[in-house]
Amino acid sequence: MNRRAVLIIAALVILAGLVWWALRPGGARLSSPPAAVEALPTPTPAPEQRIMLLFPGRDGRLHPVLRTVALPAELDQRAGVVVGELLKGPGGRADLLDAVPWPCELLEVFVDGRGTAYVDLTGPRAPLAGSNVELMTAYSIVNSVLLNCPELHRLQVLLDGKEIPTLTGHLDLSRPLPVNKGLIASS
Repeated sequence: MNRRAVLIIAALVILAGLVWWALRPGGARLSSPPAAVEALPTPTPAPEQRIMLLFPGRDGRLHPVLRTVALPAELDQRAGVVVGELLKGPGGRADLLDAVPWPCELLEVFVDGRGTAYVDLTGPRAPLAGSNVELMTAYSIVNSVLLNCPELHRLQVLLDGKEIPTLTGHLDLSRPLPVNKGLIASS
């Protein structure tokens, strides 16, 4: 036999062996390698920043409480974090009252293109009384959000998804309110 015929026979034997090995049960399968799965990026946590929350005092003024929180870059989420911290209360300070004098939850915060925030809370189960209760509740929320979110200029409080004319009949809440620094106690 000539050398060429020996090489052809050897190549056929090797090829037959590879086909048998690939097709036998439990053997290696000739397939394309699995596609590389791209790992999703891990979300970067929001940076921690100090915020100033304003809680009503027994003297009828708003008093600052500083907290360090993770504050997202998105304006509506930032405002939501501020309101969420207000709803946690003044942190055991006996000289301060809750910002909202009824058990409530934050339903939603949204921001329009003109710098107005809308904060939707669950409403009180019973009517509230007193002009100071209304003033302190509204401006605890308004001042805390607007002073921590300088891109915002006004804030409107909504209850259960609806505009409200007033809480106790003394302050017009049917429209967005600006910051009122005159209610903040001096140090």
